[in-house]
Amino acid sequence: MINSILSFLLGTFFSLFVSALLVRAWVFWTRIHPFNPYVMIIYKATDWLVQPVRKIIPTSNKIDWTSLLLAWVCSMLHVFLVFSLTPANVYIQTSLATLPLVGLFMTIKWALTLVLWLCILQAILSWVSPASPIMPVLRALLDPMLNPIRRFLPGTGAFDFSPLVLILITQVLQIVLQHLMFG
Repeated sequence: MINSILSFLLGTFFSLFVSALLVRAWVFWTRIHPFNPYVMIIYKATDWLVQPVRKIIPTSNKIDWTSLLLAWVCSMLHVFLVFSLTPANVYIQTSLATLPLVGLFMTIKWALTLVLWLCILQAILSWVSPASPIMPVLRALLDPMLNPIRRFLPGTGAFDFSPLVLILITQVLQIVLQHLMFG
């Protein structure tokens, strides 16, 4: 029972922290202003880890390699800690060999989940409170993914079905990733 509780707490902490690192890299890619209050929250939550590593691994013009690398390392650490909580030592030996790949799959899984939840949040806010202060941030994050979908969809007037298509695409990618992880 204690192992299950620890696994749950570790999963919650690491999924939130890796999501924050992924949002940080996403914000850098979409060029959202760093003084936006929502972006500042992400930066303050992750600066303690990103800034020291950034001295070793600099960012490129468009990609925040430091945040992406740290998201992958944190995912590997999460997988290792969860496997170390399992009673059978066989899992630890087999997981060490595949830890980088499983960590990459977990990072991609959390990135897809993040896209899914942000898309759902944007859709709900567009109905309930379209003038919400977080809507410009959500638009800046999601429009690079939604605009190509909008080009392929026929015009439907007042309804935008591109978030629904993006949600379906992320769900399909999560299913494919699940089969790759356990296949």
